[in-house]
Amino acid sequence: MIITRNNSHWEQPEFWTRGNNTKQVVRPQGLTYDIVGTHYSYIPIGKVASTFMGEFLANLKWTNTSYNYNEIDKQRLPKTYMVVLRDPVERWCSGIVEYLVNNRRFLEGKGSEWSLQNRETLDFIFGVAKFDRHTCSQVDYLHGLDTNECVFFKLDSNFEDTMKRFAEKELNSPINDAIIRDFAYNTSERETHKTLRNTINFQIKNNPRYMKTIKDHFKNDIILFDQVTFYE
Repeated sequence: MIITRNNSHWEQPEFWTRGNNTKQVVRPQGLTYDIVGTHYSYIPIGKVASTFMGEFLANLKWTNTSYNYNEIDKQRLPKTYMVVLRDPVERWCSGIVEYLVNNRRFLEGKGSEWSLQNRETLDFIFGVAKFDRHTCSQVDYLHGLDTNECVFFKLDSNFEDTMKRFAEKELNSPINDAIIRDFAYNTSERETHKTLRNTINFQIKNNPRYMKTIKDHFKNDIILFDQVTFYE
């Protein structure tokens, strides 16, 4: 199956936050990291353990180099693309909180135009859904790829163990020195995220209208997530 991005795919810069520093960066469609010395290449997707994967792969015995899989390079060997997918609704919930925090939209109270106590604000957030690359579709990162070219991993409670097994078996790389850090991708545990995440989770679980809206926005992600076979 050829993966196709949405017609409303995101092309604008995203906010990238490290500590107290926030900057705009552009993550081009087609970005992939070749694991030099293997026939694998990893495609990072926002809010799908991309920070964790970057640090994990960087600490294996192989080096990595960035590449655009859309560009034809006869010197580049054919690659199998490593793609981590996350439940689309779960990813959006995490992504919208990241957007609100990064854009300083998380302050609650009467003086906040984005207070999640306002039904109009909630209707707007759930109605628009796609604000940045944290909240755009996962298929937008994978446009043009054939699923037969990919090995898929599910971001779930077993993800780290699955990735360790893959590294040892497929990459022939010991993982004793590889960094494994829960907080590298579990942003929902950050203090600035917790209250917002609880509110978003409550609203989407208790308002069928909101759940349907998000599922409609990310129907292509849901189709992909349900159809692929995940590495075990």
